[in-house]
Amino acid sequence: MKTYDRGRFYTTEDIGERRSVTPEGFLVCHDVPIARTGMQLYSSLEVPIEDAGSGEIRVERPETEVFRLETIASFEGKAVTVEHPTEFVTPENWQQLAVGIVQNVRRGEGIQDDLLIADLVITDQAAIAYVNQNLPEVSAGYEASYEQTEPGRGVQRDIVGNHVALVERGRAGPRCSIQDRKPAMKKRNFWDRLMTAVKAKDEEAVKAELEEKKSEDSEDDPEKERENRDEDLSARLDRLEAAVEKLAGKTGDEEDPDKEEEKTGDTVIEAETASSNVQAVGTVLSGDSIKGIAARAEILMPGASFKTTDKAKEQEEVQTFMRDTLTKAYATDGCKDAIDALLIGRDLAVLTGDSLASVFIGAAEIMRVRNNAASTRQSTATKDFGPASVVADINARNRAFWANRNAR
Repeated sequence: MKTYDRGRFYTTEDIGERRSVTPEGFLVCHDVPIARTGMQLYSSLEVPIEDAGSGEIRVERPETEVFRLETIASFEGKAVTVEHPTEFVTPENWQQLAVGIVQNVRRGEGIQDDLLIADLVITDQAAIAYVNQNLPEVSAGYEASYEQTEPGRGVQRDIVGNHVALVERGRAGPRCSIQDRKPAMKKRNFWDRLMTAVKAKDEEAVKAELEEKKSEDSEDDPEKERENRDEDLSARLDRLEAAVEKLAGKTGDEEDPDKEEEKTGDTVIEAETASSNVQAVGTVLSGDSIKGIAARAEILMPGASFKTTDKAKEQEEVQTFMRDTLTKAYATDGCKDAIDALLIGRDLAVLTGDSLASVFIGAAEIMRVRNNAASTRQSTATKDFGPASVVADINARNRAFWANRNAR
């Protein structure tokens, strides 16, 4: 059995670029972004920050907090859950809630330097099937304290992880998801293997596949049906051997290329190459390219989402989505100058194709850099609201819990 060295894991099968399977059948999802820095939206009921009237609170997550050593360590070995549980994961409910564990938590590198990365080991059979089919987004569950900078805005501090949830749509956006372009590998059936051998003109492989199939059928079928199957397989073998011999040029009755030219008058016998066909171009929107567009839209306008079910109209809808996102972002003070610098006097309403995409991508990258730079600034006007959820408080609750438990 071929084995793979995926960092710290011993696996026996790769089923994707970022998914592999252990000898027991556990699923390992490698390099999964589980959290990010920058601005995130919360309901006014979720955080202890004064509402400015919109019902939404914008909370800044500085890199000094997201990548704090205590925060990174707090996610190590924690539970993976399907959706967020109604209560935090504890030893009492671990068995009911956990479908895996979080390992190798670290900060991303390069373009992912604003992301908290981890490997997820999924140990529950139903959760493994769910992940392989949906490649869901992920969302971290944690405790934190909050500092208000102004009504409707604040800064998150003292983050302590409790679990990582597999969700349909997470607060951090599609960048935090199980990203894997390569689909799960399907086991090739008998006919797939047989046709491969025929196309390769491999007589021995054809015979081996048919003999193996005949052997399998003989083991499974009743005695009365075996003779009929053997007869049928023998006939198939004879036909396929003849076909292979013809493909290999052993029958001597190949057609003369000159005769073909004489019949059709067509001297072009090679297919036209793509490079010489100026019309052989187009845009293919894969699931991952759409995730990238949605991720950039989240940077420009938190909460923006792209949904489509009509593949024929997908490209048109993507352009409309990018233009709408840019239009909304242009109305905000933070994005207007970044978009203006890329428009160079052009009208956003008429941009299409590469021109529209370049403005959309460029503006998102400018805002991403700005968000990362802003996340290092310390607030000067802060005010604590509600009980602080810091490490000392958590430790105190743990001590009280075990003291009461031991006293029983």
